[in-house]
Amino acid sequence: MILETENLIIRRFVDSDKDDFEILINDKMNSKYSIYDAQYPTDKENLSKVFAYFKESNEFYAVELKCKHRLIGFISLNYIDEDSRNFGYCLHSNYQQRGFGKEMVNTIITYAKDILKLKKLVSGTAEENIPSIRLLLGSGFKIVKKELTSFTNDANGDPITFIGCLFEYIF
Repeated sequence: MILETENLIIRRFVDSDKDDFEILINDKMNSKYSIYDAQYPTDKENLSKVFAYFKESNEFYAVELKCKHRLIGFISLNYIDEDSRNFGYCLHSNYQQRGFGKEMVNTIITYAKDILKLKKLVSGTAEENIPSIRLLLGSGFKIVKKELTSFTNDANGDPITFIGCLFEYIF
C-alpha cells in the first residue's frame, strides 16, 4: 500500500526509516501525553526490535513528508475483524498543528472505506489529549464511550489512571 497526498506518502516501513523512527519514538515518549499511551522502549536495542516488528507487520505504516523524504509519523490499522480496524497514529511534535495530522487521518479514512471496504474504524485517546480529540472529531469520528483506564504505572508501580475516550467512525 502506498498512498500519496499533497504533502505525505503513507507506505510500508523500509530500512532507511530506522534513524527517523528512533527520533520519532523518543519524541513520542517525551510528549506530555505519553503517560496515557502504550509505552515504547527508547533504548537502541529494543527500539530496533520494535522497528523490525513495524517493518514486517501489515498493520503499521510509515508517514513520510514528501518535501524532505523523511519519516515524520506512523499509522496503525490493527485488525479487529473483517469489517473493523483499530486506528492509531503518531506524528512527530515538529510537524503537529500544520495540517499533516488531518491530511493523514482523512487519507486513511478514505483508504479504509474505498480500498479495504471496512464498515468501522475505532480509535482512542485520553480525555486530556485535546489536540488528538479535536483531530478525530474534526475528521468525523464520534465519541461512543468514556471510561477509566490505564496503560502504564508510575515510579511506585501504581497505575496511572485517566479517562479514555473511545471513538468510532462508521462508514
